[in-house]
Amino acid sequence: MAMDNVDPAGRGFLGDLAPSVLPVYQYRDREQLLNTIKQAVATASKATTSEWFLIKRVNNSIFTSEFLLAKEGPFASWSSYDAQLDRVLLRVTKSKAHEVASEIFQVLLYDAIKPMGMDRSLDPTGSATHHAAIGAKEADKAWQPFRLPRGRSKDWPSVVLEVAFSESRDKLQSDIRYWLRASGGDVKVVITLQINQHSPNITIEDWGTQGDKSVNHLHQTVQISRKGSKITTTGSPLVIEFEKLFLRPPIEPRERNIQIDDGELQFLAEKVWDWQGI
Repeated sequence: MAMDNVDPAGRGFLGDLAPSVLPVYQYRDREQLLNTIKQAVATASKATTSEWFLIKRVNNSIFTSEFLLAKEGPFASWSSYDAQLDRVLLRVTKSKAHEVASEIFQVLLYDAIKPMGMDRSLDPTGSATHHAAIGAKEADKAWQPFRLPRGRSKDWPSVVLEVAFSESRDKLQSDIRYWLRASGGDVKVVITLQINQHSPNITIEDWGTQGDKSVNHLHQTVQISRKGSKITTTGSPLVIEFEKLFLRPPIEPRERNIQIDDGELQFLAEKVWDWQGI
């Protein structure tokens, strides 16, 4: 059962990622980490396992020189840096199911806003790096309006998508914690899409702040599953508030909250399951 809140209290945002969640290694030197990465890639290619591992004892100097400035190779595959806990989350492999899910979700989002004439008013910022005092992170997908309200910084997207294929719920909670805390409220919505590795089940959640902005709140859960040839969707349609995406109230009747309905969600799920081979 999904938790309604993610409590962001405490130092850092990767603190919940323990060896029970994903592989954890200590950083000693560049050569040691390269060997560790090679072994992890070999393991990931032979078995259904985590796409990620966590590296401890990475201070800001090491992160900047070894990871942030890397243009290619394994050091460039980092996704999150927790400056308070000196931890880097590194992506070992990219599953096709993960990539298909994020790409198709973006297509569905633009399909949903096109009838409102808003498809050219939304900028996709992809997996650009976002920096804050607590660290740095890349999203799977992110969006913000082309025209921002006066005084609004371009530094943060309004809506973020995080896709999880092999990761536990703790990984997604660390994602939510970063975006809503580090942005100081500029990120309005974090959508998480969790793919079950072993069965045709996908869970999509809509997270944001509500009332006390120190607590991250679950606003909606949509589940898509298949039993035999029958696909069932519960909690749909997925709704993204217009004002949270475009940072202004909708002008009715043409503009309204964005809805991704059963047909589109099932299309996404079938594509993902096809790539999973289940």
